[in-house]
Amino acid sequence: MKDYSKYFFITALALIIAAYFLAKVPISTEHAPISGLFIIALSLPCFYALGVSLGWKKALMLVLILSIYAIFIESFAIITGFPYSNFQYTDLIGFKIFGLIPYTLPFAYVPLFIGCFYLSSLQFTNKWKIIIFSTFLVLMADLVLDPAAVALKFWIFDTSGFFYGVPLMNFAGWLLSGFLASLIAMYIIKDNINDFHTPKAIVLSLFLILTFWSAVCAYMGLIIPAIFGVIFIFFILYKTNFKVGEFNKY
Repeated sequence: MKDYSKYFFITALALIIAAYFLAKVPISTEHAPISGLFIIALSLPCFYALGVSLGWKKALMLVLILSIYAIFIESFAIITGFPYSNFQYTDLIGFKIFGLIPYTLPFAYVPLFIGCFYLSSLQFTNKWKIIIFSTFLVLMADLVLDPAAVALKFWIFDTSGFFYGVPLMNFAGWLLSGFLASLIAMYIIKDNINDFHTPKAIVLSLFLILTFWSAVCAYMGLIIPAIFGVIFIFFILYKTNFKVGEFNKY
């Protein structure tokens, strides 16, 4: 299978342009279906590359387990305030599962997490180092996404926090949830961790997500999150040798 990176760099450029309209044009609940399709579309490269890497049975199992995990911990957080602090999704996010969380949550969280876990597996060979660094990368991604989403009122915290309206507890919660997700992924993947290193396109969805939201942050004047996003993007490109669209398994 060929390296399609150049096409996805063009896609990334289109996302940077599209981000301007999200940041500058008022949005309403009527745009929720478009947002949902957009989130699902961005998740597909990761899911496909994951199937090529692990085989479709194990890839499906990993995606389903992580999806259930994401739905559970997010619902628990909305009901109890732990571990992210008290918050709620607005109607801008679309249809909600159990009236609590958007149906697109698994499509948003799982590719983001898998990309972070993949990058960590490239950086380290020791399983605990992979888990810890993956947790850190998940937090870095949230430092980009949460400020923009809060500014756009996709979700609202009951108490405004120090970092562009996001409370400190939210980031502590992402460390905890990222760590638990890393434990789950390592348990499922551990015997195939070497195969998991290929193809590089496993990180493609994360790359596109960060490109889009970093641009949104920049357009909205959220400078520090935008800088974090750009640093993260260059880290992705460095670790993959700029071959984010390579679906080959060696």
